[in-house]
Amino acid sequence: MAQIQSLMRAVINFYNFNNRNAPVVITRVKEHDSERMCMDRLERAIFDSCDEDCKATPSRYAIWGEDIRSLSISAKEAMKNGNIEQAEKSMNQVINSMGAFIDAQLILSNLPGNISFVKSKDIIKSYITSLLENNEASDPETDYLIDSMKEIMNSIE
Repeated sequence: MAQIQSLMRAVINFYNFNNRNAPVVITRVKEHDSERMCMDRLERAIFDSCDEDCKATPSRYAIWGEDIRSLSISAKEAMKNGNIEQAEKSMNQVINSMGAFIDAQLILSNLPGNISFVKSKDIIKSYITSLLENNEASDPETDYLIDSMKEIMNSIE
């Protein structure tokens, strides 16, 4: 345990040290097509997290993290080139993917033996509220998503 903590401390210290300067980009894993595959890769990592026997979870999160970094770099380059629309599109993907990661980790923290800060039911409830508030006109896809989330919320104790 002490060794892994030392390794993690080194990671944090390295990125904190370099945080003041330019971004640090050391590509270790790259699967290409970050723009299209980012959420799919996060999905694989999240579902691996649900399986105690899965050994690929950290690697899958690393690949997803590389997608996030790649999209962020693309957004930065688009801003430099004056392509604000493309920069915003890339940053929206980063923000939404990070939101999915955060919520998935919070939901996993509700598993037995973990310390929980946010109830899973509250996360799903916030999704329903957001969809209802942002849905000016009813459409079948949004209605289906809301209904399925209501079912999930009602099944949570």
